[in-house]
Amino acid sequence: MTGMDQAPVGVFVLTMQATAGPDNAAPDGRRYDLLVFARGDSDAEAETVALQGLAARGWIDPRLIRSGEIVDAGAVPEDLRGAMQRALEGGCALIVYEQP
Repeated sequence: MTGMDQAPVGVFVLTMQATAGPDNAAPDGRRYDLLVFARGDSDAEAETVALQGLAARGWIDPRLIRSGEIVDAGAVPEDLRGAMQRALEGGCALIVYEQP
């Protein structure tokens, strides 16, 4: 493994909860667990990007549970790599868990 493999990706993964508000694609008013991938150079910047992404998609009352920087893209499970890539390209990507 080279030092390049361990270089930060510039994406953070944030575990959050938010409510599907009236402007959400499925505005049921229920609270959901979310995994948010957000681009940023710091925790604070990634959190800001995540909050803006949630608001743009109609999520309200967000609560951050934890966050961490992805330091090795190869360690990201294959089923989550698409979300990481979408965050790299567009700033933010969400995974919404079906059971609120």
